[in-house]
Amino acid sequence: MILKHLYKIYENAQRIPIDDTTKIVVMSDCHRGAGNNFDNFLKNKNIYLGALRHYYYRNFTYIELGDGDDMWEVKNYKDIIEEHLDVFKMIKMFHKNKRFKMIYGNHDMVKKYHKILKDNFYTYRDNNTNKEMELLTDLEVYESLILEYNELEIFLLHGHQVDFFNNNFWRLSRFFVRNIWRPLEYVGIKDPTSSAKKYNVSKGVEKKLQKWSNKNHKLLIAGHTHRPVMSNIGESLYFNDGSCIHPNGITCIEIEDGKISLVKWEYNINRSKKINIKRTVLVQSVPLTLYY
Repeated sequence: MILKHLYKIYENAQRIPIDDTTKIVVMSDCHRGAGNNFDNFLKNKNIYLGALRHYYYRNFTYIELGDGDDMWEVKNYKDIIEEHLDVFKMIKMFHKNKRFKMIYGNHDMVKKYHKILKDNFYTYRDNNTNKEMELLTDLEVYESLILEYNELEIFLLHGHQVDFFNNNFWRLSRFFVRNIWRPLEYVGIKDPTSSAKKYNVSKGVEKKLQKWSNKNHKLLIAGHTHRPVMSNIGESLYFNDGSCIHPNGITCIEIEDGKISLVKWEYNINRSKKINIKRTVLVQSVPLTLYY
């Protein structure tokens, strides 16, 4: 039943042709919050901004693969914009140049509603002028996308669709996160429904996504579990970009020159004892044609 549901999402996905000149970076699970103790994005915010600047000035298209904003923990979505306005202005640069695509996850599933987008993301209020300014005007948010590279199809979605509780009962999950699990985090009790925090849950999600991708011979890139995966040729067609809230940096997937790679961004102290932001290729790039 779940695999049929995934195929229906695949059939309804917007298709984007790409070639060897296309540059794409895929990131997910930023979980941008309101700047309080529950905002997991804060610790890696500068790393994220540094990475985005790198990709923007190298003409990459940025695909945000779900859970960009934590709209479960934050009730007033404008608080996220106000706290991370510098981030959204950076994303606006991609959006304005038609190099930005956003996919929703379980934590920001409300983005599928046009009114939510229009009321919260199209504009922001400038504190200096007290005027409404353009932000991500006319933004569209998708459940999935398909990148068409020659005969190869790359299916992108967040991945919560195979996570029964976080997909079918996401409103109930949101209620528990806002009202029960968030306060309990103070005393070290973790949310038992979270695939990112429970190994068995995340492995279950991965197995379902792997099964679908192998059965349908489609390369699949997901997020949701926060576990970066770069599959070996001949073993699986499942990939995962990881997250932007790892304890020691962020991970993402790059597609460039017809090749795919897994990359990490983190703080680094150079020989002059200055802190900078370092890009490391975790798994060397592999030609997409080898996955046919």
